[in-house]
Amino acid sequence: MPAGDESAGDESPGDASAGDESAGPASTFAASVLSERTGTPVPTIHYYLHLGLLPEPVQLASNRFLYDERHVEALQVIRLLRHGRNLPLEVIRDVLSDLLSFGGRGTLSRDDWDVLIDAHLERSGPGVVSDRLVAAAREAFTEHGYAGVNVADICNAAGIAKGSFYRYFDSKEAVFLAAARSTVDAVGDQLDKLPAPMSERQATERLQLLLGPMAPLLLEVALAELRRQPNLAGVVAAIAAGLATRLGPRLATRGDHRRTVARRVVDAALLGLLRSALGPSASVP
Repeated sequence: MPAGDESAGDESPGDASAGDESAGPASTFAASVLSERTGTPVPTIHYYLHLGLLPEPVQLASNRFLYDERHVEALQVIRLLRHGRNLPLEVIRDVLSDLLSFGGRGTLSRDDWDVLIDAHLERSGPGVVSDRLVAAAREAFTEHGYAGVNVADICNAAGIAKGSFYRYFDSKEAVFLAAARSTVDAVGDQLDKLPAPMSERQATERLQLLLGPMAPLLLEVALAELRRQPNLAGVVAAIAAGLATRLGPRLATRGDHRRTVARRVVDAALLGLLRSALGPSASVP
């Protein structure tokens, strides 16, 4: 079963709805009742149990389980974190116990959640929050363009509180610049997965294919630089140099000539993207 597939069910524990819902203490109930109260399908409840996101239910028989208010609270928090903060299940699993524990001491406000979640992400490793913001920004700017994206959009996509954004970036323009530069590592990571060594022709074709989805972002950066927009001078050249550095070890060419070939491949791939953007009738030198 693929991780994060909430539509997939799990056979263990069994479907509690098969049992008598009146069985057990008055404060407990079957999976069908839990599903109705939280809007969570029974197979998804089973899947969350399988991942260790929920407390263990009370087992009455081999296929009869009872749930309680702990499960209601946990499912409500999971739902809000999934849909309100776009957090993956592995992150939710790590932070959920802290949130539930904190919530048990009183009303858990949105600000409390933001503090706890962001604190967890920061503990997960250097740059985790920043990386999530940059990745979300790269995707948003690529799809909607600079004018079509605001800071709130990026924070929502990254699952990061808007108030935390300015701890990492001064402005939307700053994260736009970071998103553009991040194409080097995003594409480089994909290059590392390709078989090597590659000929110059193979490398050009594969690099252009990898750059294709990010073409709108790269072209917008190039146009902004041509308009001499502040803080963007030299960005395209830096991206090209970074791509050439990542590509070099994957080329069949060796020695000092490798750097020249790598740069030629990058230039050809970027030129190919420009031709594609302008259309088949365009003449690009």
